[in-house]
Amino acid sequence: MPSTAWLIDGMAYVFRSYYGMRPIAAPDGTPVNAVFGLGMTLQKFLKDHRPELAACCFDAGVATFRNELYPPYKANRGEPPADLLPQFDLCRELTARMGFATAVSPGFEADDIIATLTGRLLEKGHQVVIVSGDKDLAQLLQPGVRLYDLARDRWRGEGDVPDWLGVTAGQVVDLQALTGDTVDNVPGVRGVGPKAAAALLGAYRDLDAVYDDLDGVERLPLRGAAGLRRKLEEGREMALLCRRLVDLRRDAPCGVRVTQLAYRGADGPELDAFAARWGLGALARSTPRR
Repeated sequence: MPSTAWLIDGMAYVFRSYYGMRPIAAPDGTPVNAVFGLGMTLQKFLKDHRPELAACCFDAGVATFRNELYPPYKANRGEPPADLLPQFDLCRELTARMGFATAVSPGFEADDIIATLTGRLLEKGHQVVIVSGDKDLAQLLQPGVRLYDLARDRWRGEGDVPDWLGVTAGQVVDLQALTGDTVDNVPGVRGVGPKAAAALLGAYRDLDAVYDDLDGVERLPLRGAAGLRRKLEEGREMALLCRRLVDLRRDAPCGVRVTQLAYRGADGPELDAFAARWGLGALARSTPRR
């Protein structure tokens, strides 16, 4: 019988661990607070949920295909802290040593890998739980897919999106195309905020329908409807670009097959050797083993 697959947004929990943990160093002085924090988070996940299928998904680096489309994408974030940089590779190695299928794809983000694997798993008849609190992943919610915020122990499904974001799950991409996303430096349409965007998508099924009927926008029972039409006209090119930026790819070559997602625990000797090198013995001792 097809089982539930858990797709973990590794990047979200790396950053959460880095900023939430006190500085910790390996025997050679390498900082490992994010590594340790991620490991503890995953141990709690394993204890609470005992997954049959699971994967941890990571970014490959800063630059992705989105930077080719729009060079300022995420430029507002700056470089990662110097003491976090050496921990990215260690975090990916840790998840593999803990027995998780570990997925990364140059030129793509962890969210694209999650979207790709979600599609493949649904085709095989599996249920999917995306482990993240990131609203960008709400666009993937549909029958058979739920979002689980591990840090807050909060579940969301497709039916929760209207109360959460003001639109349906199928309209999340167009909502972000209109409003932008300051976290990722996606500009959206200048002057169109969440309320106006949600009202537009309440009246029209999607962004294309909005632009096919700009005359009708002026007749909507919205304050400043005429001005809204003007903003949409002036921002058409940017709206279409932003839609490409926020729409998750379903074809990321992540190198992980559905058959490789079975979780059987860590390879003990490999995990012990990793833990000894990086001073993570306590973490290794508490990890389930094959």
